[in-house]
Amino acid sequence: MALSQGLRVRGITLLLFGGVSRIEGGATRARNEFLIAFAGPAVSIVIGLVLWVSVFVLEVPREVGILRVVLIAVSVSNLMLGAFNLLPGYPLDGGRVLRSLVWAVTGSSALASSVAYHVGRVVFFIFIGLGAWQIINGDTLSGIWLAVIGFFLMSSARSERDAQSTEASAAVGALGFPVEVATEPMPPAIDEARTVQSVIDELGTESDQISLPVTRAGELVGFVTPAELSLVDPELRSISKISQVVDTRSLRVIDSAESAAEALRLLDLHRVSQLVVMGSGIVLGFTNRQSILKKMLEMQSARETYTRSNPADDID
Repeated sequence: MALSQGLRVRGITLLLFGGVSRIEGGATRARNEFLIAFAGPAVSIVIGLVLWVSVFVLEVPREVGILRVVLIAVSVSNLMLGAFNLLPGYPLDGGRVLRSLVWAVTGSSALASSVAYHVGRVVFFIFIGLGAWQIINGDTLSGIWLAVIGFFLMSSARSERDAQSTEASAAVGALGFPVEVATEPMPPAIDEARTVQSVIDELGTESDQISLPVTRAGELVGFVTPAELSLVDPELRSISKISQVVDTRSLRVIDSAESAAEALRLLDLHRVSQLVVMGSGIVLGFTNRQSILKKMLEMQSARETYTRSNPADDID
């Protein structure tokens, strides 16, 4: 699932309570985070249900005793594993699902991480408390096991939070350049009175424009994407106006002196594909995630090239 979202997976580390995928970078949108986090528990639950159905609905013969026992055991194990991983305890998958939902609602990945971490702490303290209660009531082995799980997951959550904090600081540093240098020229605008079909015909099938500026009497009112145009019923495209498709909330502005990191924050906050870049009261162009990433990679490549060419500059 991570690969399908454009992320690179370096491997999987097996731990006492399961495994952790080593994924380079992180999800850039709440939807990606949700899909990646939910994939694991979903697979466990599907396996458990399929095996359960094969035993009790399709009725595996009781004469095949050992096979029946194995199928039931594996089914129950997968269902329990899926349910356990969906607990809202970060960094369990359920905690990541919670993070993605908070991120989607608030538009802030930092706030989502904080909420998921603190909810996770409550869950893990409950584990530890239940373990202590079982020990007091004589079930020492189960109590110790629950307490160990609670402590282990709490430690993992703290380590991941610290790692994310370090990565976030590095990312902010890498994105400290002004958004002006990642600004693209504004593409030709389309009037809102035009029909959807006329714009589709003009764009053709090979258009790589992500967002098209829409104007009303020469004034910019928003953006529309080819994907949004394609959603209009083909039978209605010749009579549907661009004004019926464009969302005026897609028009968001950023000052050219603001950082690229702030631009990414605003893109997530307002859930738009682009920002209009203004400088001295003049529209300079627009920026989007692709432009910012491209400029960041260019600057990193130039910095690495300079470092290789001037090794003496690395001496502290």
